[in-house]
Amino acid sequence: MTDTITRAVVDKPWRMAALAGMASYLDAGTIVAVSACISRWQTMFGLTSWQLGFLSAALTVCIGIGAIVGGRIGDRFGRKKVYAIDLLVYIFGLAWLVFAVGTPMLFAGMIIVGLAIGADVPTALSLVGENSPTAMRGRLVTFTGFLWGLGPLVVIVLVLAVSGTGDLMPRLIFGHLLVLGAITWLLRRRMKESIRWRRTEQAGVRHLFNPTLLRTTLFTVAFYTLVTIGTNFYGSFGLYALEKVGGLSQSDALSASLIAVPVIVLTVVAMMRAMDTRARQPIFYVGAVLQVLAWLALLLVPVNATSLIAVFVAYGFANTLAGETHYKVWSQESFPTSVRSTAVGLSFGVARITSAIFLIFVPTLLRTGFTTLVVLMAVVTSASGIVGIAFRPRGQGEPIEAIDASLTN
Repeated sequence: MTDTITRAVVDKPWRMAALAGMASYLDAGTIVAVSACISRWQTMFGLTSWQLGFLSAALTVCIGIGAIVGGRIGDRFGRKKVYAIDLLVYIFGLAWLVFAVGTPMLFAGMIIVGLAIGADVPTALSLVGENSPTAMRGRLVTFTGFLWGLGPLVVIVLVLAVSGTGDLMPRLIFGHLLVLGAITWLLRRRMKESIRWRRTEQAGVRHLFNPTLLRTTLFTVAFYTLVTIGTNFYGSFGLYALEKVGGLSQSDALSASLIAVPVIVLTVVAMMRAMDTRARQPIFYVGAVLQVLAWLALLLVPVNATSLIAVFVAYGFANTLAGETHYKVWSQESFPTSVRSTAVGLSFGVARITSAIFLIFVPTLLRTGFTTLVVLMAVVTSASGIVGIAFRPRGQGEPIEAIDASLTN
């Protein structure tokens, strides 16, 4: 019965996962594009260290706000309704960045882009979770993580290809995202609404905080917030650290950062099938330990370009094993359809907004001392691993109908 419902909605689950998962591509690609362009913008518009921090924070905060609002809209009016407007808003925001002639246009573009892409993520993820055959849900949700890694890879390769174009470089990078956003919007118009959402009675936000769901709600918010603080530093200021702390030129920093991204992408591919089996538990344990060791290594070896590259590669690999991929699968298996998109939007939004506050101080920390930042990252990754091991959901692979029946009261 369950998979009959799924086939009634989508007969090409990988195509569905790819189109919905483009939210992750655009999310991660936008963050890394900002990281790649931030030094050029600093030169073009004379930005201070605090302005750099607030610029990245504006993007991250607005992604968070967009996720909270968009997630709720997705549960109230449908996942596809969100698709009807959010990518158009995203394209409009990118136009401000492509044609920016001053700092106000940069901030305006960041705000619009952040709100739009934030709204897309929770609804896209819920659509994949609800439309996937039960036996494939883990790998299809994990596939969005593949796209999350592919976005930065394409952006970095493109940056390297156009690095000699000077002030034109940021316009070309964000122009590529604008084109992909438009293509994705056109292709998504043929996607069908989640039949499981159509058959579900709506529930208020307070349902997330009833005795049945309170523990899971707090867990997903706490776990993903801790994970996001680390990944947002890595995504938003990894290049900046290689340049300012590692002493590399912009082009060399871009080339060095490219080493880690294929490792992340290949790790996600290797994990896909395992995410539908019990093997995903030991995978998480291994990653939780390795990501802490990666940061602690910087306290034991000289901090230079070589050690930074090695740690970023190790952290990217370990965090893939014990980070966002598990959060995405857990969030689909731990909430009923009536509030699934709201729950994802809440945890995603709180995580991004909290990490944005942290990001404001990162450029200054990079200038005044790198050790403090390393210790903070070791603490944050340790906490995410402990929370994940202690409070992760114990169920796995249940049909959506069974999840709804057990969690709706």
